[in-house]
Parts: sequence; structure tokens; C-alpha cells
Amino acid sequence: MFTTESKIRSYFREKGFYSVDVEITESDDPLMDNSIIFDISINKKKRVKIGEINFEDVESIKPWRLKMAMKNTKEKVFWRFFKRSKFSESNYKDDKMAVLKEFNAIGLRDASIVNDSVFFSNPDELQVDIKIDEGETYYFGDVEWVGNTKFRSTFLDTVLGIRSGEIYDKQLFEQRLFMSMDGRDVSSLYMDRGYLFFQVIPVEVSIVDHKINYQIRIIEGKQARIRNVIIKGNTRTNEHVIRREIRTKPGDLFNRNDIIRTQRELAQLGFFNEQAFQVNPIPNPQDGTVDIEYIVEEKSGDKVELTGSLGGNGTEENPTRLVGTIGLSFNNFSVRNMFRGKNQWSPVPMGDGQTVQLRVSSTTNYFSSSVSFTEPWLGGKKPNALSVWARYDRNGNTWRQDDPDYSGLSVADVGVSLQRRKKWPDDYFSESFQLNYKYYDVTNAESFVAFDTGFANDLSLGYTIQRSSVNTPIYPQSGSKILFSAKGTLPYSAFDGVSDYSSHSEQERYKYLEYYKLKFTGEWYLPLTQNKKLVLMPRIGFGYVGSYSSSKGITPFDRFSLGGSGMLGSSNSLNGQESIALRGYENGALSSENGDPLIAKYSLELRYPISLNPQATVYVLGFVEAGNTFPSLEKFNPLNVKRSAGIGLRLYLPIFGMIGIDYGIGFDRLDDWSQGAEIHNPIINSNGFSTKLNFTLGFNIGEL
Repeated sequence: MFTTESKIRSYFREKGFYSVDVEITESDDPLMDNSIIFDISINKKKRVKIGEINFEDVESIKPWRLKMAMKNTKEKVFWRFFKRSKFSESNYKDDKMAVLKEFNAIGLRDASIVNDSVFFSNPDELQVDIKIDEGETYYFGDVEWVGNTKFRSTFLDTVLGIRSGEIYDKQLFEQRLFMSMDGRDVSSLYMDRGYLFFQVIPVEVSIVDHKINYQIRIIEGKQARIRNVIIKGNTRTNEHVIRREIRTKPGDLFNRNDIIRTQRELAQLGFFNEQAFQVNPIPNPQDGTVDIEYIVEEKSGDKVELTGSLGGNGTEENPTRLVGTIGLSFNNFSVRNMFRGKNQWSPVPMGDGQTVQLRVSSTTNYFSSSVSFTEPWLGGKKPNALSVWARYDRNGNTWRQDDPDYSGLSVADVGVSLQRRKKWPDDYFSESFQLNYKYYDVTNAESFVAFDTGFANDLSLGYTIQRSSVNTPIYPQSGSKILFSAKGTLPYSAFDGVSDYSSHSEQERYKYLEYYKLKFTGEWYLPLTQNKKLVLMPRIGFGYVGSYSSSKGITPFDRFSLGGSGMLGSSNSLNGQESIALRGYENGALSSENGDPLIAKYSLELRYPISLNPQATVYVLGFVEAGNTFPSLEKFNPLNVKRSAGIGLRLYLPIFGMIGIDYGIGFDRLDDWSQGAEIHNPIINSNGFSTKLNFTLGFNIGEL
């Protein structure tokens, strides 16, 4: 009876009900001889929170740092929404060890908890008092290497990166010997060269004047070659799709870095649960080889989009309207399996890593449809990705297109691109070539572009080079992505025989669009905590649209429009402009009516995940960003930017993709050339700020 009561009480206390009452009464069983019935009455009462955590005799570390080290034992504070304050005995034991590690990291390796107490400060709150004995500060002494024949001791000293006299940090010492996240460790030095059976044994030989001297004994062993590569768990994806991403090949020397890169490449596919990856090296000491076993867990990457949203900006030219969207995206499609019988359709043929996307949006005065296909390994031997697409957009008033009163813009867009991976400067680089044709048809739409009726042809060739080392696509926790793109049309003005276009109509001038467009973006993912959950993401971006002829001028299409969510389908993107997000402002509010040829944007996001479950990844973010567009080079000033700040939430569901919502505050009045309604608002002109709720679909909110 006592054991039962104790287990029940412990269970509820682990849940935070520290004041739980358990009463057990017994009575004879009237139906069975020699049997007893237990009646258990439980009153769990209110959940008890931790009101205060106190540290005594602590001088070397600020108390707030120790409280941060306690991951699951937290004080009650009003601003903490996602971690409940409760007391759990098991978590408390772990958190006390975490507190001691904070002292160990600054050389206080003898630090200990003299005593601690947990008691009620009032009926609803607990108080935790912890008394610390910090002890003496220790330092690293001399390091002696024994058994190393492949590398000199001086080189190993450089890799270790710890000098005599530095404050002792056991965690850093072990990281530099066994596994450092940046790859700077002695074990990687050997294991990346095939020494799978390598061992490193640190031995503490003496302590003199609080300096700890080490002898590091190395057993190098023999190099191991890979015999077999085994793949398990792929229930949908064909094995050749996985195998072509694997960098550990039979016959190669064992390389730990290649295994880490393989995990990254498989995660980038988006077909597998990144949290469930397993890699098992299986040594064969008899012949000095090793088998590498990769275990994956499939997840669905297909997406279904069925949404209704409000479009337009409420003006007479662009009234508010309901936009319905239907979209399908198959990210692991197989054209080959389409013709192999009905058993391959479940519900569509899958397994070859191809991508098919279909999307249709429609409302009373807007229609958009698109289709695209990507083959990531054209020919099956090299990672050359071929993509083709077609898109049609029409935006106008409510009249039929053949009606004399119709006013609108339609854009037909077809293109093809070829992307290939590069091995120089390193194998994180890739490049792509794009051939794109757009046809613009303008009818009685003077508010859209430079001419109110006519058409324009845009045939362009583009080149993009990027370096991407992000570890996962959904919630990146490390790495960076840097991209430079350039595209341009033929310089028709150089051979059409016209030197002065002032006498030509706008239709004649823009019948064949000519321009060049340059963009640069960079974003970095910097983990701020050891578990890499809290991530800082700075991003910068610049863009420029130029002309070959000053007489012909800059194209009225494909300019930059800044403000709002940057979602494709906003009123500005339907005007032939590239929409870029700047949260806290209205869509396109910072730019001229027809967009601007120059843009600068800077962003900083702080992200923290609520759930990293691949079936429902959720994270919150806080952001500050600034940006602006400029109508000419003379007015370009990268420091003349409009600032905003806010908070947001991202939800990734495999069937829907990424969904986001942001609430931002814009702090600055807009420039004279901006079309935003804010510049006509006397309150904002006086106070200089506005607020805006933005909704986003997809990973990117504008490429900048």
C-alpha cells in the first residue's frame, strides 16, 4: 500500500502537482474470499509553480546564467509562454548537474552543491535554495602526446588549440579530442583519413599549482576501407535516389566527414525525417573493412493547397476580393513508374525524386495557373537538374477580355533551366542557367505600366551561382546560403538602327524589352545554444535593374516592389514586378507605382522551435529588418532604409508546406516616390510608424 501511494504521488509531482493528496482505504471483497479492495482517492490540487530560485555563495557566475543553464526547472515569469514553470524531481537532478557544468567551464572543476532545499514559500509556489562551494580555479598545464606516428606532436597541439595556463574547461577539452561541431578535433583528423579503429585516451598525470598536466595516449590502428553500403527504411524512395547522394562509396577509405555530409544531402532531399537518421558503422576486424548502414524514415513531402484569401488593396482600381487557390505538389515523383502498372500508383507514382507542381488561383477579376517539372539527375549519372515551367496570369477588372470596357494585364511565362553542382571552390557550390520568355499583354491599363494598351516581349538568359551549406531545409540550424544571379536580354537598341526613342511611342519602345538584372543575397544561420535550437539568422540583399540605352530607358516590367509579405499573387507581382517582403508595411508601399530598379534590404531573425517533429514543425521568431527601393542611381543610398520589427510564427505541415504569420511595426515615414497609403496619412507622417499583420505561404518571403 505504501509503495502504491508513493508511486502515485511521484507521478503527479513529476507533472507539477506537488501538493497532491493520495488516500488509500481498504475493504473486504464480498465476491472473493481472502481478497481486498483498494479505494484510491486522489486530489491533485493546483499545479505548483516555482516562485524563486536562489543561489548562495556564488561569486564567479551571474545567477541569471545559472538559471538559464537549468533547462527544465524555471521560475514563474509572465513572458515565458512555451515552457511551463513546474517542479520535477528528475529534471531538477539533471539541472543541478547542468549548473555544476557552468562552473567547470570556467576552471572551477571542484565546484559542488553543499546543500539544497525545496519548500513552499506560499501555498501555490515553491522556493528553491541552492548553496554552492565554488572551490579553487584550475588551469591547463602541459600536454604530452604518446603513440602518434602519423602526425607530429606540434601539429596535434595546434589542432587541440589549448595552451598551458588557460582556464581549465573539461567540456572544451573533450570536444577538441573527440567531436567538435566545427570539425576541429583530433578524432576527425584520424577518422577522416580512414582510421576507424583509432582511439585517444587522455590521462591526467599530475596537478601542480592548480595546473593539470595530461598525457594523451593515441592508438592509431589500421586504415579501414568501406566494403558495403547498406540502406534500410526506404519504403517509398527508390534505392538509387538515396545511393546517388551517399558520399561513402565501397572501396573508399572510411571518412567520418563524408558520413556527416551524406546526412546533410539526404536531409536536403526532403523525403526523410531528419530527426530519425541513423548511421551504423559495422567494423569487420578480420579483413580491416567496414560496412556503413544508413537507416532512414520516410516522410511525405507532397503538398495539397486549398486556400481562400483576400487580395487587392481596397482601392477602386484594385478592390478587395476573395482569391481561391488549388495546388498540388509532388516532391518525390516518378515518371518512369507511370507506365509500370496500377500497383505503382499510390495514389501517384513515386520514388525517383522528381518534382511536379500544379497550381490554379481564380477570382472575379484574377486568374493564375502554373505547371512545372524538375528532374534532379538528368541522365541519372550526374546531379544536373533540369526544370521546365509554364505560367499564365491575368489581372483586370470584372469585364470579359473581349469587352471594350475590359482593363487589365496578362502575362504568359515559359522557361527552362539547368542546374549543376560544382566541385570548385568547394562542393557546396552550384550554378544554373535559365532561358525564359514572357509575353505581356496590356489592355486599357494605364495604372499598371508605362503604356496603357499594347504588348511586350521579354526573352532573357540568366545565370545563378550559389553556395549553400545549410544543414536542413525546414529549420536550418547551421550553415549559410549565398547567391548571385544575373539575367539579361539582347541589346536590341544596339542593332535596331534607332538612336533616339523620344519620338517613338511607349508601345514601340517596349515591344522588345531590353535590360539586365543583378541580385545578391546572403543569409547565415548561427546557433546560439549548444543544442542548436536558438538560431540567429542575419540576411542581406541588393538588386539592380539596368538598361543598355539611356534613350530607351529602364524596362517598366520586372522591377522591385517592396513591402508587405512579398507573396506571389499580391497586387504588385501581378503588375509584372518582383515583390519583396518588408513586414510592418503594406504590400508594395515603399516603391513607386511601377516598381523601382534598385533595392537594398537587411534582416535579422531570432528563431526558436516549439516542435521539430517532421509531421508538424513549429517555430517562433522575432525580427528586425530594414529596406528601401530607389527610382534611380542618383537617389540610391543603402543607409536610407525604412525600419520595422515584430514577431512571427511558422508552421510546416508536409501536406501544406510552410505557413507563416507575422505582426510587424513599421517605424519610418516613406519617401516621396513611394506609392504607399502611409504617406497620405497625417498621423503616420507625424508619428512615423504603422502596424501590419502579414500572412505568408511558402519558405521565402521574397528572394531578398
